[in-house]
Amino acid sequence: MTEETSPNLPELLQAKIESKSIPLPRVWAMLALRSVLSFILLLLTALLLSRLGSQSAIDDASAWWLWFVTVTNIVCILLLAFLAKREGMRLRDLYYVNGNSWKRDLAWFALALAGTAVFAMLPGNLLATLLLGKGVSPNSLLIRPLPLAAIFPLFLLMPVTQGLAELPIYWGYVAPRLRAAGMKKWFVICVIGLALSLQHLFFSFQLNWQYDLWLALKFLPFALWTGFIIERRPSVLPYMMVLHLLMDSSLPVLTLLVSQGTLTF
Repeated sequence: MTEETSPNLPELLQAKIESKSIPLPRVWAMLALRSVLSFILLLLTALLLSRLGSQSAIDDASAWWLWFVTVTNIVCILLLAFLAKREGMRLRDLYYVNGNSWKRDLAWFALALAGTAVFAMLPGNLLATLLLGKGVSPNSLLIRPLPLAAIFPLFLLMPVTQGLAELPIYWGYVAPRLRAAGMKKWFVICVIGLALSLQHLFFSFQLNWQYDLWLALKFLPFALWTGFIIERRPSVLPYMMVLHLLMDSSLPVLTLLVSQGTLTF
């Protein structure tokens, strides 16, 4: 199958959108799913910790955010598989898996890597300095100690499910369906890029507005860049998924080092 015949392209989804066999409320719900579900998990954990005597239940609950993300990822993957089947395609179609164009895909992926080197970390570092001051690392709030037994499963579960869930739900499911509904590509990129960035606020929300604003906006340039690349070349999505997996594989490691007291920010 070539990318031109992928059943997940907007022009091939348009009839399903118009006939309402793919209802737009479902698409918008999928856009909000990661933020809403992870925040519910955080609030439930905070309620439990409060009942157990925590005086800072929200902040203490946010330490478990890697688990909130992992559970959310699993729900997203199951929903993507279910909706793909319901809409007459396979999960791999939402991932734009295409082995016939790998040479051109790798060229686009090289461009994506170049942008990632600029947009993934630098804007967040500059924003942290602006909001919190020079020499203050918001990672000291983001990466918090956990019981060691709660960390080791995350070495596999978190990055693998993150790779399979996060970019696909935004750029593999929601984006082509909003485009099929007639929305302009730049509007779709901006809306989804903003949602992708804002979700981080709900992953690890704390009662600290500077930290929360940093969480909400630090990945916005990277999210917009990712959307631009995938909109221009959908079949580069699997390569971006692998990159995402590799980038996020460091998070359980950092949490382990902080929990063991061998790393401080």
